[in-house]
Amino acid sequence: MKKFLAILLFSILLVAQQASACPFCYGAKDGKSTEHMAVAIWFLFGAVMSVMGGIGAFSFKIWRHGRMPLEPHQEINEEDLDKFDE
Repeated sequence: MKKFLAILLFSILLVAQQASACPFCYGAKDGKSTEHMAVAIWFLFGAVMSVMGGIGAFSFKIWRHGRMPLEPHQEINEEDLDKFDE
């Protein structure tokens, strides 16, 4: 009886493994769908990395621009403004 239950359990597990994965999810190396999905994944990976690279480049530009000294005509001068008050 134990041998029969062991064989039954093994066959159920073997059938469940085959039934749970379609060729697309299982990774059939010969299928066109698998090739197209690989291209789509690489395209989306490139799109995400492009956006992240743009954010990083913009952040670096803002950081670098913030560290630059002001031009002489942009500096705030401390001058006496009392003469303009009426």
